[in-house]
Amino acid sequence: MKNEEKKYSILVVDDDPANLKLLELILYKEDYKVITAQSGKEALEITKTVLPDIIFLDVMMPGMNGFDLCAHLKKDSRLQNIPIIFLTSKIDPDSIVRGFECGAADYVTKPYNKVVLLARLRTHLRLKKSLERLLDLEKKNITMALTTATNHEINQPLTVLSGNLFLLRQSLNENNLNTEQRRYIELMENSINKIKEILERFRTATKFRYESYSGSARMLVVDEDEEE
Repeated sequence: MKNEEKKYSILVVDDDPANLKLLELILYKEDYKVITAQSGKEALEITKTVLPDIIFLDVMMPGMNGFDLCAHLKKDSRLQNIPIIFLTSKIDPDSIVRGFECGAADYVTKPYNKVVLLARLRTHLRLKKSLERLLDLEKKNITMALTTATNHEINQPLTVLSGNLFLLRQSLNENNLNTEQRRYIELMENSINKIKEILERFRTATKFRYESYSGSARMLVVDEDEEE
């Protein structure tokens, strides 16, 4: 087992304790972190606070079956990109098609073939990692495009403000300005310069990160330490 794979966590959902124990033994020996749930309800509770890298999901469970749980998980934006691999003894075409329609990435038949199970697991971990890289690249491209557009849109009215402030100062006899009037002009000038500094920082930045702002909203931040 490669050291880089030790970080991966696997959620196994199966109502049969014997199946859970078997998968735990297989996965622990490969240095995966294993989280188990014996029902759909328990799995939903776990995923409220834990985001596993892969989910192994039994099809036939009392209460909420695997198909329903899979569909439910895929409706959650936090979980949409987590591969779900069905554990099933039902290998008829209808069941397999239904699983894929619910959002499953693959299936492993019971009784488990350890080699096949681990091969499929590693394949989907690699695919997930590749997808995350593509999404990250797309996010960076969108961020750069948005930053460029914002700079362009703000620069035009900012230039007008700067020009008019300059003309205002030229037209006034500064010796006749009182303290309050001077303060107002200085505040406008400082604010214009601050906006210019912010736009320049975003224009030349190569490293961005997101921070929570309010509720589910996030704020784009330039990480100046990384930029250096």
